[in-house]
Amino acid sequence: MEQKRFILAMSLITVVFIIWQAVMGLGTEAPVPEEGAVVAEEGQAASDDSAPGTQPAANEVAPDAQAQAQAQAEEAPVEAVEVEERIDVLASDSLSVTLNNQGAVATDIKVTAPEQYANEGGDLLRSLDADAPAYPFTVRFKAENVEVAPDAGYQVIEDLSELNEDGKTYSKLTYRYTDPRGRFSIDKVYEMVADKPYVVDFDVVVHNRLKDVRLIDTLLVDVINKDDPDRKSNFLDFRPDQLEAVCRTSDDIERTLFEQLEETTTFSQVPTMWAGTDTRYFLIATIPESGAEACVFERLDGDYLRTNLTYEGFSIAPNERYVASNLLYMGPKDYGVLKDTGYRLEESVDYGLLTVLARPLRALLVLFFGFTGNWGIAIILLTLLIKLVSWPLTQKAYVSAERMKQIQPLIKEIREKYENDQQRLSEETMKVFREHNVSPLGCLPMLLQMPILYGLFVMIYNSVELYQADFLWYTDLSAPDPLFLLPLAMGAVMFIQQRLTMVEQANPQMAIMMKIMPIMFTAFMLFLPAGLVLYYLLNLILGLAQQYMIKRQFAAAEEADASA
Repeated sequence: MEQKRFILAMSLITVVFIIWQAVMGLGTEAPVPEEGAVVAEEGQAASDDSAPGTQPAANEVAPDAQAQAQAQAEEAPVEAVEVEERIDVLASDSLSVTLNNQGAVATDIKVTAPEQYANEGGDLLRSLDADAPAYPFTVRFKAENVEVAPDAGYQVIEDLSELNEDGKTYSKLTYRYTDPRGRFSIDKVYEMVADKPYVVDFDVVVHNRLKDVRLIDTLLVDVINKDDPDRKSNFLDFRPDQLEAVCRTSDDIERTLFEQLEETTTFSQVPTMWAGTDTRYFLIATIPESGAEACVFERLDGDYLRTNLTYEGFSIAPNERYVASNLLYMGPKDYGVLKDTGYRLEESVDYGLLTVLARPLRALLVLFFGFTGNWGIAIILLTLLIKLVSWPLTQKAYVSAERMKQIQPLIKEIREKYENDQQRLSEETMKVFREHNVSPLGCLPMLLQMPILYGLFVMIYNSVELYQADFLWYTDLSAPDPLFLLPLAMGAVMFIQQRLTMVEQANPQMAIMMKIMPIMFTAFMLFLPAGLVLYYLLNLILGLAQQYMIKRQFAAAEEADASA
């Protein structure tokens, strides 16, 4: 998510950081059949049409099949039953899903545990209007032979549903739509998965009630959400609620920000493992247990995003059923929970190019949280560990920088002496470097640790664990510091570091840039998550302490030489 803006921001930070470090030294019904299975009606023999070797493929329709279906449908009795609207709640310890029988769709999804997520961020459909054009888990049919309106009335089948102990909410809900002409029925079955938080079993069952005609069509399942039209992102606003479409195909994971989705986009790599909508910290996804044929990203009525899965076409013989089995994930993008759910759902956490580093760093962060119970302290401990591991590299860089500072009078003298002879100037400068054991690539050790530092950056930036996490005066480590104390403190540390280790610059423009760099860096940090600024501040303080120790060592060595 937000990769282009993030990469640009990281590039700017890279340039600033490299320059700075270079200078500083630095359910009980019959068993549900497998997806796509066709089941004969109990007590009835299969018709000749369903005999092996005579069934047409799902996408192959006999020339008179549709005409025959049309004629039979017109002769079938019309049972126009008006179903009264009904609202029910499917609930577990961690999730509450409000379902409306008009379409048997989700109208409200709330994460209820842990408490950290049980607020506005955990209200996954908070942007949807009361008159939304569609809702999550709407089912449609591509060829429209199975003809059902998105808001068709479904009946709740109480005998096939299960109440929770509170007697009000359900752990399983079974909805059934019956075609007015008696051609087919559709069951939508939602059931909480007890051993997987935020996961719901979701089956779509199509029953062909025609007497002697196959029912041929293709199932589509939608995930719907809405972007906030009043809030637009910009370079300095790293919105955690920015909506995007996401789909995991057999080849790769596909992402498109809603605000960048200009035309309908189809991904047809088979199998498609899952698809949905997400923000930086939360995900709603449909996961076909046997995969799907394609996923589609499209806008709906301007401000709505629809991601739909297209399943393999079906051909249902008379009195048989087609079952599409799915899992629904509706919850935080907790890497561990997602990985345990399976289907490579953890790839929805967007670590980008630094995934190989970000994942183990996150594991360490979670480990430290297990010891401390506080994410802010966990960040501090992880920063200390990273600094300890990278200490030898930074030590070399800081020592080289201090030596560089000591030989500045010699360098200045050489520049004045050979200002008109660039070749001799280079030769004499390198000679001084060798004599005083100064590396001209003094910042190289710092560059070697940059991937680790940026891996930590992207890990903290994308970690839902920091969402609404308390630390000191903070109530949300994923949001910018409301008091700007950490960014200002970081700017002050950069200024002190500059005064302590600044090397005289021959280039006036470079000297001016170095003076204003702490101000620029502080201004940029004002808009970043507080957890990130905490990491950068602590890293700078540790670097400053290391430089101070090296400076004292050099001073002691000079005193010893003077007294000898």
